[in-house]
Amino acid sequence: MTLRSLFVKWGGIASIGIRRTLSRATRTSRQRVLFSILGVAVAITLLVVVTGIGIGLATGTTVYDDDIDYWITPEQGGDRSPMIATDGPRFGSVHDGATQIEQTDGVDATTPVLSDVLRIEADGEDEYVLVVGVINNPGIDDVAGVNGSQLTPGDPYYDAGTYDGDWTGEVVLSEGAANLLEVSVDDSVSVAGNESFAVTETAETSGDSIGNVPTAVVQLSELQTLTGADTDDQADQFVVKTDSPAVQDDLEAIYPQSEVLSRGEMTASETVDADLPLALSGTAFIVAISIGTLFVVTTTGLEIVADRRQLATMSAIGISSRSQIQLVGVQTIVTTVLGGIIGGLSGLASIWLVNTIAVRVLTTEPIAFAHPLFIVYGVVVALIIGVLSLPALLFIARRITGGVPT
Repeated sequence: MTLRSLFVKWGGIASIGIRRTLSRATRTSRQRVLFSILGVAVAITLLVVVTGIGIGLATGTTVYDDDIDYWITPEQGGDRSPMIATDGPRFGSVHDGATQIEQTDGVDATTPVLSDVLRIEADGEDEYVLVVGVINNPGIDDVAGVNGSQLTPGDPYYDAGTYDGDWTGEVVLSEGAANLLEVSVDDSVSVAGNESFAVTETAETSGDSIGNVPTAVVQLSELQTLTGADTDDQADQFVVKTDSPAVQDDLEAIYPQSEVLSRGEMTASETVDADLPLALSGTAFIVAISIGTLFVVTTTGLEIVADRRQLATMSAIGISSRSQIQLVGVQTIVTTVLGGIIGGLSGLASIWLVNTIAVRVLTTEPIAFAHPLFIVYGVVVALIIGVLSLPALLFIARRITGGVPT
């Protein structure tokens, strides 16, 4: 058989399989086919929702923002370099490190970033808020989705290696944090028991950070003092603004035991490094594959058994058992792909519903990540379900089919 004739044959089988599946789904065997599609769609919907929540949890408390080009983060294992604090995965001497980074050719701006979840109180209201410490640099406006440009530039409390400078007590609150605390500009607040802070600005969150908790931005040195990170001048990471891709190699040379990540790599790294979200997504994947495969094998297997008269008719008119089995395979793949498309769309809609409920009941920001590529993800997983279902279904079809053997 030539390649052209083989292509024509498979094209014909695929065409017949698609038309037959659509006809059965709308007319002749509507209930069984729709149950097969529904089973796959439900499994894919759950998979997409759990995956979206997992990614949202993994990236929700990072400083990810579209306006920042590189992140420098400490390595999680092995010996620490002298510039990394020995008591945890943090950098040390970060003010000196920031000066060294700014002197690198191609770097426009940089700031160390320290973050912690602290209690903020105001007029009897108190909430736990993600507090982010930065050095206000004109080249970097948004960190963690909050614009800190209203902070006094240069981190004035840090004075030539000491913490004896001018205390500003400035705090910029995200709109969600301000609403929770019921405060506005110039209101006094207590951060981790320190009552010397006042709200400099309330700002809407921006950027593509996902699942953000209510956020406050303060001077780096002042947050270091509140959390004990002033010992060794510590911070969690650096953010670097640059227009030069070549600067990444220079940054890697400055911190030999750190990771220099681009914008997309930071999001991917946070997703991979977060054990709980990864476990959620992996478990959802396995459950979706298992449930979807069992559902397809059961419903489609019953359909094949109920369809034995038509299979016998095909044999009587000269259609071989092999062609009948191939037809069953095409119908199975078409059914699962339809379920994957419906499940992907339904999953995105469900994520929107989850975020809507979460914003009204639990938090001020969405907790689940949504992206149109989830539809493609759903179709791919549905194809896997279809392929895994084929051996059992083809075995059933071979036992039932008869007549022309080849």
